[in-house]
This record gives sequence, structure tokens and C-alpha cells, in this order.
Amino acid sequence: MKHDKDSIASRSSSIGLVLSAGGARGAYQIGCWRALQERGLRIGAISGSSIGALNGALVCQGDWSRASDLWLELTRTRIISPDMDRLKAFAAAAAWDLALFLMPVPNIKGVKLLKYAVSALWSTSRWGSLGSLRRDGLIDIGSFKPLLMRYLDLRAVLKQPVPLFVTASSPPKASAPLGSAHCFKLQNLSEEDAWKTLAASMALPFLFSSIEMQGDRYVDGGLGQWLPLAPLRESSTTHLVVVSTKADTRISPGAHPGKRIVLIKPKRPLGRFPAATFRFTRSAVMEWMERGYEDASIVLERERVHPGA
Repeated sequence: MKHDKDSIASRSSSIGLVLSAGGARGAYQIGCWRALQERGLRIGAISGSSIGALNGALVCQGDWSRASDLWLELTRTRIISPDMDRLKAFAAAAAWDLALFLMPVPNIKGVKLLKYAVSALWSTSRWGSLGSLRRDGLIDIGSFKPLLMRYLDLRAVLKQPVPLFVTASSPPKASAPLGSAHCFKLQNLSEEDAWKTLAASMALPFLFSSIEMQGDRYVDGGLGQWLPLAPLRESSTTHLVVVSTKADTRISPGAHPGKRIVLIKPKRPLGRFPAATFRFTRSAVMEWMERGYEDASIVLERERVHPGA
């Protein structure tokens, strides 16, 4: 399908915004949003995974100043600060798992194999160290709610006509080692469930607690769908502005028929997991926001993305 660059935004609401995962590197997306706003572009639909889900809610709210204030506040917050009670519980469970693994048994091949199998199953069960860590993590993701809600008005977001699609992942299973992606339309949820969905999308397994919703538990959306284009595939948007925090992102031209893809990504890498993911420092956030603004401005000008006349 051929696209006319000169008419990419004949109706600005035809633009969908896709925001990748990336942790602290999500500051780059806030800079890109500033460039979109300066060009007078309005977004018709948003899809986000992990930190992209939080940024998507901020975009939906429509207040760039509050969004940038939140990101600067995050630089003053200890993101990685394990709960000591959770850490002690994990240490106790790990000690028990180790004792089970080292438990003496007769030196018979079948018996020893059975012991190792039982030890592994126990460790990954809800009572074992890995199972409990996967469920509860070392940090309660809910502890960030008071901070985030000082800058994000979820009630207002849910009233917005712009649909926000958030991706979360079901925990890893034998059939899906990285979990399965699930898409939630935030405007279809209650305020409490909307918060749970955002929290689940940002809950990196083993570090943060998983979130229970509708009888199942969910974790970081970036595991199942790091760049969540799929939720907007059937939307009425004709052009997708895709903001990735990875410099090596590639999107196959024919992968999304009927959609024109405008990819914005760093010209130089922002860093790798885990160091860059948790680099919530003021210098990094300010630098990445500025780089996002500069990169987006260049791409939007080159692709001639503009509001309709």
C-alpha cells in the first residue's frame, strides 16, 4: 500500500501512539511526546507496555508538565528498595529449599533423580523460594501508588475519549516461558482495576510483586509484548507513531497492512538492561527526555507528520 507523506495527518485523530517498555529509559518517550505536542498533533488511540503503559496514561491525561514533574520526582525516589520482610521471607524459603536439595538419600540413581525433581518442583511451587518470589517479589509495586497518583488522575484518564490499551503478561508457564500477553482497554475498567492493570504492566517479575486480577496473576507487559503494536492493529487509526527505547528496533514494512508506521527511536543506544532500566537519575532522565524531543522532531519533520488543515 502506497502512502502519501504529504497527507499523513489529514485528520490528526487518525494517529495511534505506541509506547515500548524500557524502565527508566521511558523518559525518552516523554521527550517525544513534547515534540508531538509542539506540532499540534492529537492522538486517537494509545498502546503501551510496562513503563510505556504509565507514559500512555500520562499522554491520555494530556498534561506534559505534570508528566515531566513525575519523572523528575522519580529521580528522587528509591525505586530499588527491597522490603526487608519480603527479603527475610525469601531467605528463609531459600534456606529450606537448599536443605531439601542437600537432604541425604540412598546412593541409588532413581532415588537421587527423584529427590532433585521434588526439590525443583517445591522451589517453583507457591511455597518454595522461586515460586513465592515470582508471586510477591522483593518490592510491593503498590507502594508506588501514592507517588504516581499525585501526578496522574486516573479518574480523568478513564473519562478521556482516547482509548488506552495496556499490555500485561500472565506469569511464565511451561507452554509460555515468558508468559502470555494480555491487552486491557483501560476505559472499560473501574478506577481500582485500571490502577491494578497499570501496576501489573510495570511489575518486573521477581523484583516487583505480581498483581491478581480476575482470578489470575499478571506481571510486566514488556515480557509478552515489548512493543505493543498489536492492540492498535484493528483500530481506526491509519498511522502509528511508534516510540521505542531501543536503538536497534526494526519493524517489518508489511507486518501491519493498512497502517503507516512512523518509527521514533534513539540514534544512539540509551543503555542496556539492567543498568539503564533502573537508572532513575536526574542526569539520565533529563538527557533522555531531551534526546527524545530532538529525535522525534527530526523524524516528524522528515516524515512530514503534521495536523490537518
